[in-house]
Amino acid sequence: MKKTFFIALGLSAVFSAAVFAGGRSQAGGGTNVPGYTGSLPYVEFDWYLGTGPMPDNQMVNDALNAYIGPKINAKVNVHYWPSADWETRMTVMVSSGQDLGIIGFGSQSKLDYLIQSQRGSYYPIENLLDQYGTKTKALFNKAVWDAMTINSHIYGIPSLKDNCYIISFIYNEELAQKIGVDAAKVPYTGGWYKLESWLNDVKAKRDQVLGANIEEPLIWGTELEMPYNFALNSLLNDSFLAVTNIDGIMDIAGYDSKTVFNLYATQEYRDFARAQWRMVQKNILAYDYIDKEQWQYTGNVFGFVGWGYTYLPEHLYGDTFTTRMVEPARVWTDTGNYHSAGTAISAASKNPERAMMFLELVNNDPFVATMMRFGVEGQHYKKDAQGRMTFEGTRNANAAERGYHYWYNAPVGNLTIVQAPEDYAGPGGIMFTKMNQFNRDAKQPVYMGFSFNIQPVSNEIAACTNVVMEYRDTLRRGQAGSEAEVDRLIDEFNAKLKANGIDKILAEAQKQADAFLSSR
Repeated sequence: MKKTFFIALGLSAVFSAAVFAGGRSQAGGGTNVPGYTGSLPYVEFDWYLGTGPMPDNQMVNDALNAYIGPKINAKVNVHYWPSADWETRMTVMVSSGQDLGIIGFGSQSKLDYLIQSQRGSYYPIENLLDQYGTKTKALFNKAVWDAMTINSHIYGIPSLKDNCYIISFIYNEELAQKIGVDAAKVPYTGGWYKLESWLNDVKAKRDQVLGANIEEPLIWGTELEMPYNFALNSLLNDSFLAVTNIDGIMDIAGYDSKTVFNLYATQEYRDFARAQWRMVQKNILAYDYIDKEQWQYTGNVFGFVGWGYTYLPEHLYGDTFTTRMVEPARVWTDTGNYHSAGTAISAASKNPERAMMFLELVNNDPFVATMMRFGVEGQHYKKDAQGRMTFEGTRNANAAERGYHYWYNAPVGNLTIVQAPEDYAGPGGIMFTKMNQFNRDAKQPVYMGFSFNIQPVSNEIAACTNVVMEYRDTLRRGQAGSEAEVDRLIDEFNAKLKANGIDKILAEAQKQADAFLSSR
């Protein structure tokens, strides 16, 4: 036994020396990446994204590693998870304390930046930014980094993109013409549920022309409370237990822009939930959209929500019909908007420095940024004689059966350096020009830069969040049994929130928000 032990110990020492000399993989057995000439030891780490998998994920991951390896002597293993898996599995994995490498956070990834930062799930990166991420740090001004600072530390890099809420109305031009609707004159000023009366008329016209038994709903899903239906400043990101109005918009009656309130207890929320239920009954909205993505391409859906579009391609949903856009009458931003999409490093990371080196490439290298959206040149896209990107003759040619295509891909990082087809970004990249304009002109809340320290009410927030998850989807998706049941569920919902400490949450949020204003 002693002999076996000392042999194993000797082998371990040899292996460790190789690792620290830069000649071996920390995963064991590997050598430096071919072409790497520096002194960094070879490492591997993971990157988890809350975006559904596509057929060619591994092909793109391999190509990504072939590019980054000679630069930073590392390999990244990218994991694409559907939202349903992410919500049920990722929070457990984060809480377990395992090394998850890099984690996409935000609304698309279903991982709350503020809450997870305060729970210690992420690695503090302010020093890493100064040492290995200087170009990334320069992408945002001090106010943004202040907004990303939680308890004196920066835990995540926001994605540079549409850093404000640009919610537009997208419609099917051919269907609009066929049923005799001037969709360009839609009375859309913000708040999709407020279009119910107009959508009733459009649905009746579609029924007359196509028949009342069309399987597809009139409108693609509009269930999100914010930003699809309400313009608010949420102090808890995707949970609307503590919100404020925005000056110049003021969606909720009875509150000024400095008062924190619970959206779920307002008459406007009740009106929204009732409208959602009524529209589901009429097939203006579908009861659910699970595994029904093909509906978007048939030409029978009349309208879609546009989030972040500053330029719209004519065939967003394939060649069957032309897509047109009505730009929003209001655009706003908030602290949570910078928390809504980005990347963080796992608190248990064994290689935080190398992860930051990789994120520096993700946020500043057009080749990496483009690959993460459109895949491998020659396989998923090509360049024509004028150097313009095209999908013709590639694995992305068929819009309904693409091999790798994640346009926007919000949790990944900097969008503004992506090389995109002209019908995506517009002539001369006008999409990015208008995006910067919207970012400049967006209305800001009084509490811009304020981050709610949830520690004093963490138990109450956890309990109330569980209550929100119990009722949220049924109400916002219009899945209750009747309109009367909508009212009963909302009453029950708010009674449980009260029993679980919503008043304490609101009082603490108001106290901190007032202190924030007085300190400015």
